[in-house]
Amino acid sequence: MNRKPTAPTGKTEEEADYVNSAVHTVEKTATTPDQKFGSFTRSSSPVAGCWVILIVIMALRIYFTSVISENNGMLSAENQELRTQKKNLTDMLEDMETERNELNVSRAQWSIDQYCPIVGAARQCKSCQAGWLHDESSCYVMNDPRPPEQKTWDGAQAVCKEMISDLAVINNAKEKLLDTTSDSY
Repeated sequence: MNRKPTAPTGKTEEEADYVNSAVHTVEKTATTPDQKFGSFTRSSSPVAGCWVILIVIMALRIYFTSVISENNGMLSAENQELRTQKKNLTDMLEDMETERNELNVSRAQWSIDQYCPIVGAARQCKSCQAGWLHDESSCYVMNDPRPPEQKTWDGAQAVCKEMISDLAVINNAKEKLLDTTSDSY
């Protein structure tokens, strides 16, 4: 019920009450089976699309998981191979260092034997190797082979390099005199 205030006379007017009246009427008719599932087919299209997208995502995840797993396996095998190669190279390097140290020791021993040969029961050290001539601050060895064994200058220099020396060059008359008076080896 709705009331409107009126003039100060104290009387009120009442309007009709429309609360329980029908807003509109629905006409009921019989529906066919096609009409009953029409709303289902209209709403199932987006749901079906979502399912298709979900299935595609799951399939891609399975595929990429297997690809990544395969790549991880190959990388692990390659990593292991590289570790093995590193170990082999480290072992080779250690062997080479041991060999080099042994060679240095043998060279040092050779030097000791050449410069300080054992004479009697004791070593006697000289400034030149055994069989070499000493003159001032240099040591010389003479080698004067006959024609079939003679070498070119480069060949003679190579022989000198093997003995950790250089081919001598005569610079003055004193050295030339030493050259002509020495025994040939």
